Amino acid sequence: MKKRFLRLLFLSGTLIALLTACEYDYNVPVPPTPVPPANDDISYSQDIQPIFDAKCISCHAGSTAPNLLTGQSYSALATFVVAGSPETSELYISCKPGGSMAVHTSAANLNLIYRWIYAGAKND
Repeated sequence: MKKRFLRLLFLSGTLIALLTACEYDYNVPVPPTPVPPANDDISYSQDIQPIFDAKCISCHAGSTAPNLLTGQSYSALATFVVAGSPETSELYISCKPGGSMAVHTSAANLNLIYRWIYAGAKND
């Protein structure tokens, strides 16, 4: 009886040690994108809208916000973008790894979106 109790105590302790020793931090930050140069010239119509045309409008064509159709997308993004601050812009957050749209966003496109927002998110 004593051996059985000791064995159960040992197994319980081992199980507790294993379960508490293995933690995973689900909030691992994405490494920051390097700061783009001051003269970075990203065009909304030439660089950003084509991303939406190719990857996003199959869902975001009016029925699902934001409406990313050409001519509608810039004004529709007003609440999703904080000009000059990609890290606080919902558009960038949803497109970066871990975001809801990350599976639809390549690293190159994410970089363009980051640079456009960082440069002031201007419409040309």
